[in-house]
Amino acid sequence: MSPLGLRLGSRTARRLIFAIVLFSSAITLVATAIQLYAEYRDDLDLIDRRLEQVRTSYLQGLTQAVWVADREQIRLILAGIVELPDVVLARVVTEHGDTIAAGQPAPGDARRRVFDLNYDYRGRPRHIGRLEVEASLAGVYARLWRRVWTILVSNGIKTFLVALFTLFLFERLVTRHLARVAAFVTAPNLETDAPALKLDRPPHPPAEDDELDMLTQAINRMRENLQRSFRALRESEQRVRLLLDSTAEAIYGIDLEGRCTFVNPACLRMLGYDRPEDLVGQPMHERIRHSRADGTPYPAADCAIRRAMAAGEPAHSDQEVHWRADGTCFPVEWWCHPIRQDGRVTGAVVAFVDITRRRQDEAELARYRERLEVLVRERTEALESFMYSVSHDLRAPLRAIDGFSRILEEDHGPRLDDDARRSIERIRVNTRRMGRMIDDLLNLSRLSRQPTRTQVVDLSAMAAEVMAELREREPGREVEVRIQPGMQAEGDAGLLRLLLQNLLDNAWKYTAGCSPAVIEFGNRREGEETVFFVRDNGTGFNMEHADKLFRPFQRLHGDEFEGSGVGLATVRRIVQRHGGRIWGECGDGGTVFSFTLPGETVQLPGSASASGLN
Repeated sequence: MSPLGLRLGSRTARRLIFAIVLFSSAITLVATAIQLYAEYRDDLDLIDRRLEQVRTSYLQGLTQAVWVADREQIRLILAGIVELPDVVLARVVTEHGDTIAAGQPAPGDARRRVFDLNYDYRGRPRHIGRLEVEASLAGVYARLWRRVWTILVSNGIKTFLVALFTLFLFERLVTRHLARVAAFVTAPNLETDAPALKLDRPPHPPAEDDELDMLTQAINRMRENLQRSFRALRESEQRVRLLLDSTAEAIYGIDLEGRCTFVNPACLRMLGYDRPEDLVGQPMHERIRHSRADGTPYPAADCAIRRAMAAGEPAHSDQEVHWRADGTCFPVEWWCHPIRQDGRVTGAVVAFVDITRRRQDEAELARYRERLEVLVRERTEALESFMYSVSHDLRAPLRAIDGFSRILEEDHGPRLDDDARRSIERIRVNTRRMGRMIDDLLNLSRLSRQPTRTQVVDLSAMAAEVMAELREREPGREVEVRIQPGMQAEGDAGLLRLLLQNLLDNAWKYTAGCSPAVIEFGNRREGEETVFFVRDNGTGFNMEHADKLFRPFQRLHGDEFEGSGVGLATVRRIVQRHGGRIWGECGDGGTVFSFTLPGETVQLPGSASASGLN
């Protein structure tokens, strides 16, 4: 303590003095700068007024003297101008180039003015020369520096005195009490009921408590809470020990050297040891992980637990074995979690379970899976054989019906009336339709069995090709086609083309009676998902039957439009093969079929696209 009672060694006191001095200095500098700038502007204005005084007081007489070429009078007037404060040079330059000057040019910054000398000769002004006046700013700067030092010295003394007094008050009111609080908090006794913290200050009513009183009360409450937490921690440790002792999962801890720090009874039991002392302090890798299942050595340098602990990351494995005390091994699944103290790894906790039964179940499951694969192949082959037989057996009578109908029409057509010919034509149309239905049914069944090859597919270019084929099929139709450019997705190119063929063919078919007909293919973002859509303004469907859209042979428009009723079922099967989903919506604006294709979807500018009216 200093003679004034100041704890100058206190860091808080030093910081307070520094803050006060810094803040006061900053305020002083800002205020001084503002004041000096104002005085600087005033001095400049004063110089400008003096220069203007030259115009009003000297210019007329000087003009007369120049007109009569009275050089002595000119020098006398110029000398009078130079006598003005801060004016250092006055110079007359006549129209003939003669120069008469008084004073010397300013060595530094200066304010300069030039006045024209115009003599009124016979009622008309005549330019006879000019007056140049120069006022030095050296005096202004000198006066400013004197003011700077005066202000800084006086404010510095005031700042020091204020800081010293503030420090004295802070020491008496705050610092010495904070030191007592720090000493109390540094060595808390949580195991016994020690006296509460009390500050060395006169007592006062509770209503007059200040921040130090609130701090003291908060520390006393914190100490009480810490004592309760300390007791709860002890109880928690006892519960954790009880939990470790009673769990069926084997758990042990290791330090950075790989030596065992603790084990639970389940670990001892699985490894065939009787006492914790048999493992605690021993290198666990050499005791239980020294070899692989085939008996080959498992070096400690390759140990996954050691590597995980060194990296400070959790680890897991179910491909290793542990060795018992009797020299036998068993398969285990283990989990390793590093232990951190003060931000650094000090060891690890390892838990493991015996998975002998699981390995047996997995082997049994593998045998069942092999049998199931054999059954699936046999059923698939049988299904393909059945589908081929059905296709062959159904096509034969269809060909016969179509052939005899054609013979009947060719041989007996002239003797048949119009109703009979129309009936024959309906028979032939329906046989062809039945043939297409058989083809569609076979293609639908093959979709679930054929392998897929995933690649990046340009959907925009593919849709443009499909629309070009539809235009060639019906070149007379006027359809506005809008295809968003740059759409790409991952999938099987053949299946995705079939998907677009069915959706765009549907849109083409159901817009046959629209003018103008509009078909659009694009995509949109919905959250993290890309949704593709085909929209048209053609004949829609009743949303009450939306659940029937994707069922095979479900036709919601009767025989009004051609089709087998398998197209949308094929589309859904393709989308499902790619892991996506599809749905249809119908409203006043037309019909929209939307679908997703999980995986990478990219929007690339400048890709192939098709749009326009045909």
